[in-house]
Amino acid sequence: MVNTRSNGVTVWGWLLILGSLYQMTALALGGYKHYAYLFGQYPPGIIDLRYGVSWIIKLLGLVAGIGILKLNEWCRKLAVFNSLFVVLLVNLKHPYAAYALHAQYLDQTLGSIFPFSFSDFVWPALIIQRSIDVIFGLLLIYFFTRPGVKRQFKQN
Repeated sequence: MVNTRSNGVTVWGWLLILGSLYQMTALALGGYKHYAYLFGQYPPGIIDLRYGVSWIIKLLGLVAGIGILKLNEWCRKLAVFNSLFVVLLVNLKHPYAAYALHAQYLDQTLGSIFPFSFSDFVWPALIIQRSIDVIFGLLLIYFFTRPGVKRQFKQN
């Protein structure tokens, strides 16, 4: 018997797909050179590893989102694992130094347009970004580990 997908599963599937595509686009448009600049506080080998892991996380999010729309149990578990990974390592994903460098870049390029310094907003931006990742991840984990949601995947 084929079970129908709940609206919540559909919304989460599309959130994962669209969020992953958005993040992959941003990463691709910035390119490796910009990524290496932002994370220059790390040794070159670690920057390469971070860059590769960043792509893997985004690709896994895309695969999980597509699979969730198809009620694939393995993809449900993948989404939970991927979210747990991000929640546990959010401080490594968003280091202060990268935000400070980006704020300096914005001050140099756009500073004359605005009556404030982007550097004044490094901590608030960092806290907001980390909070979004943690809240999104914890909500996803909670949703996909509920018995009624898990049942939708087990029957397919």
